[in-house]
Amino acid sequence: MNPIVGLWKDTWYVWLLIGGVLAAGVYWVTAMFLVGFPALLAYFLYFAFIRYDQHGNKKSA
Repeated sequence: MNPIVGLWKDTWYVWLLIGGVLAAGVYWVTAMFLVGFPALLAYFLYFAFIRYDQHGNKKSA
C-alpha cells in the first residue's frame, strides 16, 4: 500500500487531470472512453510498484 500512497502524494494532480479528461470524453464524445479508466488504474499501479519501494519512497535510479 505504501508505493501507492507514495506515487499519489507525488503526482496526484496529474492523475486527477487525466481522469478528468477521460470523464469529459465520456460525457461529451462517447462512452468508449470508459475503457480508459481501467487502463488508467493499471498504469497507476504499474508505476507505483516499479518506481516506489515498500516504504513509499522513490527508488534510486
